[in-house]
Amino acid sequence: MIKTNYHMHSNYSDGKADPEDYVKTAIEKGFVSIGFTEHGPTKFKKPWELKPENVGKYFFEIDRLKKLYADKIEIYCGLELDFLPGVESNDFYEHDLDYRIGSIHYFFDDEDIYGVDCNFEEFKKTIFDYFSGDVRKMVGEFYSRIIQMVDKFRPEIIGHFDLIKINNFNMQFFSEDEKWYIDEVMKVLDYISSKGTMLDVNTGGITRGYLTEPYPSAWVLRESARLKIPVTLNSDAHRPEHIDGNFELVTQILKDAGYREKMIMRGGKWESSEL
Repeated sequence: MIKTNYHMHSNYSDGKADPEDYVKTAIEKGFVSIGFTEHGPTKFKKPWELKPENVGKYFFEIDRLKKLYADKIEIYCGLELDFLPGVESNDFYEHDLDYRIGSIHYFFDDEDIYGVDCNFEEFKKTIFDYFSGDVRKMVGEFYSRIIQMVDKFRPEIIGHFDLIKINNFNMQFFSEDEKWYIDEVMKVLDYISSKGTMLDVNTGGITRGYLTEPYPSAWVLRESARLKIPVTLNSDAHRPEHIDGNFELVTQILKDAGYREKMIMRGGKWESSEL
């Protein structure tokens, strides 16, 4: 399998190393191409985001590395961008990027944000404060926003499709086997299938010890394979040593789900490659 990774965070956002450290590790591990996707700036100016004043520096650094290591690896420059309904300055198409990952990390009101990708106590606050304890409403809004995001901005990749499960240990808040949950997921899969949007098959939750299977769940991958939704295999690395975290395990999960190919970038264009 050709080794690639298009979801990585350096110390330009919430990663733990310089971009060049990731490049060197990728070359050592035999990667053919990689892409950086710092968390793009939003109006909230949170500590995990790329600071607006550093956007130009980030683009310059990735361009420098592209040229410096051009004979060894292909390097691409992207952003992971949060979709915020009603907020037009999400930078989805403000910059000349190689690609974009569109994600839903949190909900928000005029005063605060309410986490999806957060610790357990913050997740409970999202359920009980923002959604008044209505888990079904929270799940429905999460998946509805993915559809809105694809419709409005057309990101090439949807980041960690079912991130909503990150704090759902032992299915204590909702069961992925329930019909209402399956229906919410299928609405999104049917929609993105019609748009050609790629799914980020993301090993980060396993590597960081939160989950035992990737985003999306194995049953979701079976459905997405049936719908012929293209996938990229990524680790959501926040450290260079995690650049290929659990790739072997998740490649087998993809094969078991019915996938035989993943999407990779070559010469600046997406193409399919055998798993």
